[in-house]
Amino acid sequence: GPQNRCVFVGNIPYDATEEQLVQICEEVGPVVSFRLVVDKETGKPKGYGFCEYKDEETALSARRNLQGHDVNGRQLRVDFAENGRNTDRNREKVEDPQSITVEEPYFSPSKSYVKMKACMV
Repeated sequence: GPQNRCVFVGNIPYDATEEQLVQICEEVGPVVSFRLVVDKETGKPKGYGFCEYKDEETALSARRNLQGHDVNGRQLRVDFAENGRNTDRNREKVEDPQSITVEEPYFSPSKSYVKMKACMV
């Protein structure tokens, strides 16, 4: 499934830009899409995002090679997006993932989270 091509990228410094992260992710292979998750209320980044690669092999390589990558003095945490350990805490905010729709503005996940829900199992 597409989730095997997606990696969760955590511990992102708040001053890092999406462009900067795409460049880092592209060191291991072509990036299909990158979503930096932002807080809907403040518009500030939440410190994690999702990167989708063209295939599972590249995602595996990213997980191996980008783990602990230094960005502005912080070490990235990289794991597969479907790995429960890292996504549980994001899931807590949404009891039923099926109920996420863009029409419900009071939901905390941003639209980018909705777009990337293929990455979440």
